[in-house]
Amino acid sequence: MRIIPSEISSRTRSRAERSVFAALKAMPDNQSVALHSVHLPQHHRKRVGEIDFVLITPDILLFIEVKGGQIRHHDGKWYYGPPGHETGPKESPFSQANGGMHEFEREIGALVGDLRAQGVPSGYLVVTPDVDLQRTTEFEPEQYLGATAYAGGRGLAQGIQRATRFWLVRNSWARTPIAASLRKKMVEAVRPNFDLVPNLQSRLAHLDVAFERLTNEQFDRLDELESNPRLIWTGGAGTGKTFLAAEAARRKSAVGTVLFTCASTTLATHLARILTEDTIRVLPFDRLDEVRGSTFDHLIVDEAQDLMTFESLDVLEKLVPGGLAEGNWIFMLDQNNQVLTPDAYDTLAWQYLRGLGSVVGPMRRNCRNTVQIVSQVRAYTGADLGVASAGEGEPVRFADVGDAHEEAGELDAYVNDLMRQGVSLRDITLLSASGDWDTSSARLSQRASKVERFADVVGTDRTKHRLTWSSVADFKGHENHVVCLIDLGPAHLEERADALYVAWTRARAQLWVACRPGTHRALRELGKAVLMREGLLK
Repeated sequence: MRIIPSEISSRTRSRAERSVFAALKAMPDNQSVALHSVHLPQHHRKRVGEIDFVLITPDILLFIEVKGGQIRHHDGKWYYGPPGHETGPKESPFSQANGGMHEFEREIGALVGDLRAQGVPSGYLVVTPDVDLQRTTEFEPEQYLGATAYAGGRGLAQGIQRATRFWLVRNSWARTPIAASLRKKMVEAVRPNFDLVPNLQSRLAHLDVAFERLTNEQFDRLDELESNPRLIWTGGAGTGKTFLAAEAARRKSAVGTVLFTCASTTLATHLARILTEDTIRVLPFDRLDEVRGSTFDHLIVDEAQDLMTFESLDVLEKLVPGGLAEGNWIFMLDQNNQVLTPDAYDTLAWQYLRGLGSVVGPMRRNCRNTVQIVSQVRAYTGADLGVASAGEGEPVRFADVGDAHEEAGELDAYVNDLMRQGVSLRDITLLSASGDWDTSSARLSQRASKVERFADVVGTDRTKHRLTWSSVADFKGHENHVVCLIDLGPAHLEERADALYVAWTRARAQLWVACRPGTHRALRELGKAVLMREGLLK
């Protein structure tokens, strides 16, 4: 279900309210909208601000009042909080919900027209996620959802459905479904009061949670390990391939030895620190001579598109019993490589490999990048990154600069702004299109002496909160919350989009791009090429 605002405010301390927020957001309902009242202004709409959630659905306008912790009802009075620290007596949560419902109806009616006259039914539901209230004369069972029925959020959808059926019978003026245009008008009328933008650091924390949840959903893919000895998992950047490859390595290590390899030295260094089991060996492809003559029960190849040649496959062939035809292996492949760097990708080698194993994918859920970043990459490269599920973010920012000195000044100003928003320097990576530190604009930055080279710190315990600088090639397979692409000139974009694809998809939440003279024109040409390739432009 869509929820506004999309992130819960850090000021919301109630665990019960946070639980309901998460449960609503997880509901597979693309027609309804939930408004979380924490951001309502506290003035003449104060009664409305006391309603925790307002649901605008095709069937009803439903108000949800959430009460967490201990609740006591005695002699018709209500007390909230643990014994000895109770507050009260106060009105019942049912009275609060009822009063807020009527106040909201009056306010919204003044903006979109009388709701009853338009056939909009309304009602309320009280949720106590931590306790079960005894039945009183103040409420009917359908108006209430206690801890047992709520079941940690699993029973919320059923509780909403039950409350909806209860209230529809009591709203004799109801004409459902409520027109989509009216529902949209209602959302737009109140959205300015709800949809306040939290600072960037709170957005990063939310995206962290979304990333963990979405990658956990990818575990379904791992079930295929049991029945398929040879698997090829495909998916664009950000779809969780490296995450799956690492987890597959852990599982395979319980029943045999594992060799994990990839083309990137920095990615191999990073994974060697994560995959510490004695039965797992992690090596970059250019160091496989170290295990020549040895074989491993399982072979896992990440970023396999970088090794899709017969020469590379011949090397891997010798490292697994039975070879590639009969051995146990997993290849993780980004199919966008065929669009971006066809000259470095042997389609015959790919056809040979896919004939030996089971192809799974492409994985469609992008759990790294925001909607804005996925859209930007798609527009300029034509690459399919799947459905962006990590969340909404800021638009990609472009800064036109005349030379390296001006670029350094713009970069410093941007980083200073991020710091004012609470972003740690370690959450920011400077990606150099040239990959040359000696000529990079980062050397002219006011923070140049405190910038760490990514290749030097990857795989180590970083204790200093500093910016990292990296070439695009060294950062392949890695990511950070904020990525600043620097040293980018039109020559880096001539007849190729692979570096752009890799660089832009490293950013999880925000992307900043400095454009030297002529770069914007080169980007437009790339965008036109995408449209022509798709038949949308002649």
